[in-house]
Amino acid sequence: MKILIIGSSGLIGSALVPYLEKQGYEVGRLLRHKQDHQPYWMISPLCFHLKQFSHPDIIINLAGENIADGRWNEKRKQQLIRSRIETTQLITEQFKNNPPSLFINASAIGFYGERGSQPLDETSKVGEDFVSQLAEQWEASCSAIESSDTRLVKIRTGIVLSKAGGALPKMLPAFKFGLGGKIGSGEQYMSWIDINDFCHAIQFIIQHETLTGPINLVSPNPVDNQTFSKALSKQLSRPCLFPLPAFMVNILFGEMGKELLLASTRVKPQKLLQAGFQFEYERLQDSLNKQLK
Repeated sequence: MKILIIGSSGLIGSALVPYLEKQGYEVGRLLRHKQDHQPYWMISPLCFHLKQFSHPDIIINLAGENIADGRWNEKRKQQLIRSRIETTQLITEQFKNNPPSLFINASAIGFYGERGSQPLDETSKVGEDFVSQLAEQWEASCSAIESSDTRLVKIRTGIVLSKAGGALPKMLPAFKFGLGGKIGSGEQYMSWIDINDFCHAIQFIIQHETLTGPINLVSPNPVDNQTFSKALSKQLSRPCLFPLPAFMVNILFGEMGKELLLASTRVKPQKLLQAGFQFEYERLQDSLNKQLK
């Protein structure tokens, strides 16, 4: 089967491409610059050079600028929106007359927003934060591709734990020097998933045709921030003594800090569990040991 991936250069794509190739899939990386051996596309003027991937069986759209890369202002928010919505709309338009059998579109658990300790699953309503509205628009932008010929899956991903990038390496310097600690009250829930389980879940979704619509890609065991901080300190054999107060988060990161660091989102992967998916790294300490050993 041929799989075309958009947004393959990020943390998730960089792990997913070799994983799927190892499973025997033929994987194409749709890039934004000319390549001799990979498909590529240009936005202005719009043109696609799909090569042997003009008829992919599966499309996985991961495209979107890093939401945690710098403080948010109105200009930055518009960049985050355009990088997701416009890209997705262009991709779905390109393949509407030659649709794949499966279209997997990225989304995030930010869809649910700040919800305290309330347990959330795929049936829970959208939140009211910027990240919630962004995720809702992102999911809506790919809806046109769904049909009797194309199964549409929207993966609402939590914090991806990987030593190769993302949130974990950004935390390590402070914790390695014994300067780590909880953020704010430490009571906010962090819904996370090990990068290996993420890749396994994508293959599981490919193989299980009954899985459609939004699917939460998170461990079944979310933890609060204080528990996460203590687990990371334990893994590194360092103390966990220096909290980052909420007011400092607001000063340093503004709205981004409030929604990404202080918000509490307690998410359960209900659809995956009901379909029989088994997590290899179900517990946080197991994932940290895998990534940081």
